[in-house]
Formats: sequence, structure tokens, C-alpha cells
Amino acid sequence: MTRAIQAYNLTKQYPIDYNWKQLIGPARLSFPAVDKVSLEVRSGEIFGLIGPNGAGKTTLIKILSTLVLPTSGTATILGLTLIQDDEIRKRISLVTSDERSFYWRLTGRENLEFFASLYGLKNQQHVERVNHALDRVDLIGVANKPFRTYSTGMKQRLAIARGLLNSPQLLFLDEPSRGMDPTTSARLHHLIRNLSTETGMTVFLTTHQLEEAQKLCQRIAIMDKGKIVTTGTIQDLRRSLESEKIYHISTGQLSQAQIQSASSFDVLLNISQLDNADDSGENILHIKQKPGESTLNQAIDHLRSADIEIMEIIQKKMSLNEIFIHYTDQHPIDHESPAETGLSAMTSPDTIIPIRKGLKIPSLLDLGIIFAFLKRDWLQESSYRFSFFLQFVGIFFSVMMFYFISELFGHAAAPYLTPYGADYFTFVLIGIAFSGYFSIGISSFSQKIRTAQTTGTLEAMLSTPTHYSVIIFASSLWDYIITTLRVFVYFAVGVLLMSVSFTNANYFSALVILFLSIITYSSLGIIAASFIMVLKRGDPVTWLISSISSLLGGVYYPVAILPEGLRWMASLIPVTYSLHGMRLALLQGANIADLSTEVLVLLLFSSILLPLSLISFQYSVKRAKIDGSLTQY
Repeated sequence: MTRAIQAYNLTKQYPIDYNWKQLIGPARLSFPAVDKVSLEVRSGEIFGLIGPNGAGKTTLIKILSTLVLPTSGTATILGLTLIQDDEIRKRISLVTSDERSFYWRLTGRENLEFFASLYGLKNQQHVERVNHALDRVDLIGVANKPFRTYSTGMKQRLAIARGLLNSPQLLFLDEPSRGMDPTTSARLHHLIRNLSTETGMTVFLTTHQLEEAQKLCQRIAIMDKGKIVTTGTIQDLRRSLESEKIYHISTGQLSQAQIQSASSFDVLLNISQLDNADDSGENILHIKQKPGESTLNQAIDHLRSADIEIMEIIQKKMSLNEIFIHYTDQHPIDHESPAETGLSAMTSPDTIIPIRKGLKIPSLLDLGIIFAFLKRDWLQESSYRFSFFLQFVGIFFSVMMFYFISELFGHAAAPYLTPYGADYFTFVLIGIAFSGYFSIGISSFSQKIRTAQTTGTLEAMLSTPTHYSVIIFASSLWDYIITTLRVFVYFAVGVLLMSVSFTNANYFSALVILFLSIITYSSLGIIAASFIMVLKRGDPVTWLISSISSLLGGVYYPVAILPEGLRWMASLIPVTYSLHGMRLALLQGANIADLSTEVLVLLLFSSILLPLSLISFQYSVKRAKIDGSLTQY
């Protein structure tokens, strides 16, 4: 029989420290959340992993779905090793009970359409899969309603629908019925059974609801304190624990003499008088029989000899709850902790399983995914129509404020503006308009990661085969488009209302400067995002660069007005060259030759920072998967 999952000695210890030492050296590790777990899941079966809260179930399922790297051990998923994570995610789906993992302002259908794009589904296939998934979970009738209006059960069924979009061979369900009422839970169980029987899909579910595991699973594993303590069918587990069989013999009404006769037989351990609803008395005799004994037959012979009528004989079987309590209560903690620190030995997990690839630059093949992100962001932005409108109205007030400031103080800056041939208002208009690109470049990537982590959508996106870097790039693209629209509005207000003129502009040179600037600041933004992914404690890169750029970069005043020492510092940051080159191109019509210094410096910055950002992002993804914090902030 083929195996959908084969795990060998999987162990996961989470680093305890989240500080600068973690970036350059080995981390202190916690006790194992997953401790030398080995298991096999057969293709086509519904396999249950049960255990108390904190047993390590979620950590194990995230290791198997490639979201967390094990500290040691390995596994194959559908014949693929864990480092083949993109290929694995094409063939599996992960469904969690976290209802935050959807976009609440979008409809159910719009949510599924977005995630379908991340699976690479296109055109008609895209539509068919979404409709089929909605129909499968009986949500067609409410598909066009906002997700925020859904009940808990509907949200969970939509999560199941998302898990079916790529027709997975293996479906991971983490606490699938948590928070559901009994009726909704029963419908979900029916759906899961049908998925297994009709499509041959392998289902791996975690739960601490024993009744759910008993109803659904062909085999179960009990996990406690990070270990798999036993695996098998419920019948196998019951047989392994039942050292004796217990029978209940139901009799009719007994006379006092018959009760005394039954009690005289030492294998009848207990007699209890029960009354039925019709007031007819019933006696229950409890018999224990060890292997190799014939206690039940002896009891029957004794009852018959005493003219006691036998109504029914029932064998009492050990419940799953009793099996669960037996294994979890008796499972010892077999690792010893240092008495004072409570920590395991100082080790580094870095070399256990390497990440085989770094940052992937979006290509033409990702256009469908990029469009899906733009559509998602447009739908979310347009759902806040008034706020969306106000951000552009605010530009008018910002421009007017600087116009009046220029009227008051602009003449003082005139001597420093000779190279540009413009007044202070035109100078600062270009500064505040294009500084938006710099702000987006250095903050958008980290902000998008932070937002997706706190809203719970990042895990759902990372469970798809779309590469992490494509997700981050595409998530930030909307910000660049909005920034471009803001620049046009800035210039439109300046040209139409304040007589600003760009008649001498060299737009080709301006675009070259803008392109190199975006690469430079996006690289810095990726480095900032890497800090967020690893440290989870703010973003020192964004704060530092933003502060220095605002002070020294010439956004609000010419660099020439600064003292000599600060002018030297300004020559070390890219925004200085970006704004200087942009102003010369737009106001003086400077060509590429005229801007050779600015172009070469920005080219140098981008050629250094872009590879550095790729390396830092690769490292941060690896660290986050080791820390188990890829989806946490």
C-alpha cells in the first residue's frame, strides 16, 4: 500500500530568544514541541491525530505542510521530501479553524477567486473550480455575500472550499470543527467522508474531540507531550488495553431469594436494582472475564440453575475516552531539563534542512497572480469609498499648505535654487510628490507582512505553491500604483492651480531616475521586511532610513543649505541623488549624460542593495520557518 506521509524521527524545538544574538549565533532551544515522531499515513485513508491541547499536533501538521522546519528528522509527503516545498504545496491543502484567514471585506466568491489564482488556476478552470468548491460545501446561495456576514459554520465550510480549489491529493485539517454546533459539525463530517470515498483523497486531521476522531478516522495516533504514544485503529488500541472483558447481564425482576442466590456466585461483582419507565424492575449483573477464563459461561449456568431469566447480555467495550486517558495520563516526560534554566542544550538548527532557493523575482508567468492581488486590493480599497476619496482630497490641502509656506519663506531659499531654475514651491512639490515612492519602497514590504500576519491571511497564502517573494512583491504593487496616482494629482493641482510648469521636462531621464530609485528603495524595503520576519519587534531599518532621508535628502529644502558635515552625510544616501536628478530632469530637461553622476550612483546603490536584499530575505524565510513564526507577528 502506498504511503501519503512517511515521517522519520521528526523533532521540533523552538528557539526561545528573539534578539540580535539570534541573527549571528546559535539560539537557546525549548523542550521539543515534537519529539522524535515517526508515523505513516496510507494513501486514501482518513487519519486522525488526537491529543490534549499543547501536545504538539499543530506544530506537526505545519511541519508536514512545509510551513515549519523540523530541528531534526525528515519526512516525505506524497513521495516528495520537505525541501521540495513548492511541489508539495501544489499537491496538498491546509485548512485551519482560524476564521481570520479570509478577507472580511470581500465576498466568499471573491475570496476563493483570489486564492484560486495563487494555485495557478486560470480562465475557465478558475471559474469551474470555484463553483465546484462552493457547491461542494453548499455555499452557492451565499457566495456573493461579504465574508464578515458568515456564521462560524459557513466560514469553516468556506475554508474547506478553499482547500479543495487545487484538487489536493492530501488534505490537512487542523481542528476542523472547533467552535461548531452539533448540526454543523455533522454536516462537515459527512463532507469529509465523501471527499475520501469519492475522490480517494487522503485526509489528515488533528482534533482533541474524541467523538470526531471515532466517527471519521480509519486509524488514529495519540500524541502527548510531543510524542506519538500509540497508533492504530480504535479496535487495535482497545484490544491492546483490554486485559479483561466486561459483560452486563440484564435480568427480569428478581425475588429476594434469587438476589441472594446470584450474590452467592463470586464472579457476579455487583448487582444494582434499576427501574424502567413503566416501573418494571430490572437487574444488571456485571461480569469480568480474564483471557482464558470461562467466567461468563459459568455465570449463565448459575443464573439458569437459579431460575433467573436472562433478558440481555452486552459486552462493554473500552471507550475512546478511556483509551485516550490511559495513554495521555501514563505517558512519562522522559527528557530531563537543566534545573535552573529549564532549557535544553545550546544547539543550532540551521543545518538540519536547508532552504534550496532564495528570492524569486516575479515574471510574466506570474501576471495572473499579480492581477489577482491588484483586484483584491482594489476591492478592499473601494469598500472604504469615503476613505479612498479623502486621501486624494488631502493632497489638495497639502499642496496649498506648502504653497503658502513658499509665499512666506520662499524668497530666502532662492539663492539655493539656481541650479533648478525654479521657485521654492515647484522645488518642494517635486520633493513631496516623489518622496512617496521612497516611503512605499522602504515600508510597504514590511507593512504588508505585518498586516498579513496580524490579520491571519499570510498562512493561507503561504500554504499555496506561490513563492513567498511573489506574494510580497505582488502585495506591494497596489501601493506603487496608488502612489503614482498621487503624484499625478500633486502635479495636476500644481499645474492647474499654482501655475507650475514642466514644459522643459525630459521624461525619459525622469523615468530612468525613478526606475533606479524604486529598485534601490525596494531593496531597502525587503531588508526591512527581513528584520520584521526574524525579530518581530519593529523595523529599525525603515525608521532609520526614513528619518535620515527626511532630514538630509532634500525633500523639503535644498541639500546645499545644510552645514558641510551634514552635506557629506547627505551624499551617502540614495534619496539625495534621486530627488536632485528628478528635479533636473523635470525642470531643466537634463538628459542621461547630464545626469551621469546621479544615474551611476543610483546604479551602484541598486547593484549592491538588490543582491543583499535577496540574501537577507532568503535568510529571514529560513529563520522564520525554523522559529515557526512565518505566520506570526
